[in-house]
Amino acid sequence: MSITALPSALSCVLWRVDLDAAPAPDAVRGLSTEESNRARRFVFARDRSRYLAAHVALRQTLAGPARRHAAQLCFTAGRFGKPALAVATGLHFNLSHSQGVGLIALSEQAEIGVDVELVRPMIDAGALAADYFDAAERDALAAIEPGPSRDLAFFRCWTRKEACLKAAGVGLGLDTRSFHVGLEPDTRNVTMPLDDGPLQVALVSTHDGQGAVAALAKVLTMRRDAEPECEVFA
Repeated sequence: MSITALPSALSCVLWRVDLDAAPAPDAVRGLSTEESNRARRFVFARDRSRYLAAHVALRQTLAGPARRHAAQLCFTAGRFGKPALAVATGLHFNLSHSQGVGLIALSEQAEIGVDVELVRPMIDAGALAADYFDAAERDALAAIEPGPSRDLAFFRCWTRKEACLKAAGVGLGLDTRSFHVGLEPDTRNVTMPLDDGPLQVALVSTHDGQGAVAALAKVLTMRRDAEPECEVFA
């Protein structure tokens, strides 16, 4: 398994993971029972191997900052399934993957969200944009000729939306058309209209230089429900 450090962004540390490089058997045995059971539920061996590689990589990258052995790490799940370390360490992290590419982000300052996608032809980009992009984002995408540039712009906006949702910890419970992230790889602050009040997040796009586009979001304002009830899942 290969874990490569990427340039930091928003004062967060980023790692790219090659999920098609099998992790060491000893590292796999260090996963929790829940993680192992989830891996067994994958129908295809390649998907199972990538899942195992992603979770081994997550444990290995968190072990040092958390000052614990990778196999000793326990996780909790928030109300919408966002994972966190069960023992308070001040560390915030997020994991995303697209086919054989994984991306891990770590922050010691605030909640974060990261999303990565391999850029590929999207013949249904317009239909998806209608469901998930706001009017300005849809117009900007429609102005780009179909082809690689439009595919890149689509995935850039898509990952920016996903990163914001993951940073907020709300999953798909928020209409992604209700906040604007844009199609450009700029750094900006985004206001998300949550039920308990607006949430400000810093947002930036990044890339791994190997055909993937990604986005990172970091919470700038605390929510009133910042410490939800959690259940241990690993």
